[in-house]
Amino acid sequence: MSDWKLHTPNGVNDVLPQECAVKKEIENTIWTVFASFGYKEVETPSFEYYDCYSGERGQITQETLYKFFDEQGRILALRPDFTTSIARMAATKAAGETTPARYMYTGSVYRAEHTEGVRNREITQSGIELIGSYSAKADAEVIAAAMEAVTALGIEDFSMEIGQVGFFNGLVEQLGLDDDTTEKLRASIDSKNSPSIKNIVKNLDIADDVKQLMIDLPYLFGGADIIDRADVKGLNPTSKAALDNLREIYNLLTLYGFEKYISLDLGMLQSIDYYTGSIFKCYTHGVGFPIAAGGRYDNLMGGFGEAKGAVGCAMGINRIMQIYTGAPDSVASTLVVAENNADGLAYDLAYNLRVNGCLTEMYIGDGFDGAEEYAKKTNNTCILRVFADKKLIIYDLERDEAVETDTDTFMGYDDILAPEPEELTPQDMGFRQF
Repeated sequence: MSDWKLHTPNGVNDVLPQECAVKKEIENTIWTVFASFGYKEVETPSFEYYDCYSGERGQITQETLYKFFDEQGRILALRPDFTTSIARMAATKAAGETTPARYMYTGSVYRAEHTEGVRNREITQSGIELIGSYSAKADAEVIAAAMEAVTALGIEDFSMEIGQVGFFNGLVEQLGLDDDTTEKLRASIDSKNSPSIKNIVKNLDIADDVKQLMIDLPYLFGGADIIDRADVKGLNPTSKAALDNLREIYNLLTLYGFEKYISLDLGMLQSIDYYTGSIFKCYTHGVGFPIAAGGRYDNLMGGFGEAKGAVGCAMGINRIMQIYTGAPDSVASTLVVAENNADGLAYDLAYNLRVNGCLTEMYIGDGFDGAEEYAKKTNNTCILRVFADKKLIIYDLERDEAVETDTDTFMGYDDILAPEPEELTPQDMGFRQF
């Protein structure tokens, strides 16, 4: 039988120092970009009551939730996404805040993915939520912030695909389809299954232009011209309004200078019960999944309190790590070695280095030979060997040089203890006395 305590469960991993440094640098870069847009950081609980994610409020299926019980038998669930938790927070704890409210976050979400092969079940995300606006400017801001974060990470070759689920919802409304048929049609469009789409719409009593539009929908992607192609005769007001909204978002992002990154896709229909308007996904080479995704979710807030317009985006830190090339440089450190009875002096020296911004380790092994070997195996480029009589030998391992001095001189104590010069009178300094 395997000793399970030696292993991590499927889908979770340890993050070792060098990889953790890369992860933190990515998170810090994204944080800096989002903060520059005026977003304020919040934290939500790692687990919530199951009711928070039940029903149609969440985009994550109930089967993927990690569920457990509290001491009173109530069902709890680990957080599968941040958006739902922040919507609850905004509708309850922050209900009286001035809108639009801008929130950002970084943390882990947990999903019990049931797929072949290994998938991450603990996922780190950084994201933003803009709550309290129905304006297309809000959608454009969130998408622009995501693209600014991507470029700040040094990723220049990427595509931001933008869709509008309101367009499809309008078509379904116009066709009068039941829920089962709607889901079949959605799945067929999302998988670009033309025969299935034709089979669904062939007997519908609708205008030929609208019928052909449904068949062509999976292939309506590209530049701004697809909006004109989709605006066919006989389209209902809901779908027309969705196209107008998409056009406005596109025009704003073009004004912001992002046109070369944008691709419109009216066949993007995932999670239509969660999103209500714009949806978007950011792709780049080397990753088979979006590195950022989000959209508008105007119905979600109403499940917790007052309904408000909202749009958000989440960036997948684990996915970005797969292609991130701006790995942080290792910061060289100094190793302080205390000889017999010099521990206090050595600590004082190390403390002074640290308060001046130097990365400093204290050697806790035995013997200088061991310290030298340890320094060469780690990223210590300098050894400070401290003796009880305040003698100090500085070893520069990169230059293979050694300099002898004393701790008082090294820390500037000699300057501090030097006699004060005689006080000068105004006359000595050339000033007239009145």
